[in-house]
Amino acid sequence: MEAQSAQTDKRRDSSHLTPTKSNALKKLRPHDEDITNATLLQAITSLTARFDSQNEKLKEMANQMRRNSVMVAEISKAVEFNAAEIKDCKEKCLETSKSLLGLTSSHKDLASRTSELERYKRRWNLRINGMKEKPEEDPRREVIVLFAEIAPHLVQKLDDIVDTVHRIGKKEPGKPRQMIVQFAMRKYRDEFWQSTKNSSVCRDRGVRFAEDLTKEDRLARAALCL
Repeated sequence: MEAQSAQTDKRRDSSHLTPTKSNALKKLRPHDEDITNATLLQAITSLTARFDSQNEKLKEMANQMRRNSVMVAEISKAVEFNAAEIKDCKEKCLETSKSLLGLTSSHKDLASRTSELERYKRRWNLRINGMKEKPEEDPRREVIVLFAEIAPHLVQKLDDIVDTVHRIGKKEPGKPRQMIVQFAMRKYRDEFWQSTKNSSVCRDRGVRFAEDLTKEDRLARAALCL
């Protein structure tokens, strides 16, 4: 009994030296709370920095969207302006096309009239093929001499009948150029045109008379002969 009492007293006396578990927890809690607050403060600071960064990014995105909106508005205005310009150009092109059609029609009409006038003018002419060409010749005199042989009864009138005579084309060795004879009166032209078709003088001289046709008429006749 005395021994048990001594051990109990000893335990009671040594209790002030070894802290109990509850006392240790009480001492650690304030320290743990300090660490937690610091961590929370650091986390809040980090989150605030992130929010600030995100806020700046959002502001930049908003500014970029405003700039894009302004750009889109400017592009829309430019598109509208270009559309108006294109419409105006189309209208002008249409008017120009109509004018060109009118000019083309007028040109065709003018070309047709010019061709008809040229055709009418050539009805006073005849062409001579195969008539020898001399270095120093008087084409009109040579033709009058030929006509005098073909139609002796018109010798006295030939100076008045034959108006102008000239050769056409480029000179080629051994190949005489054609001669175009213009008559003063249409009836004499027709008379010689008929009389030269079966003339022995023309056969003996190796000359041949032909109508003075326009290029269009020559091509049309050539096409008919194909």
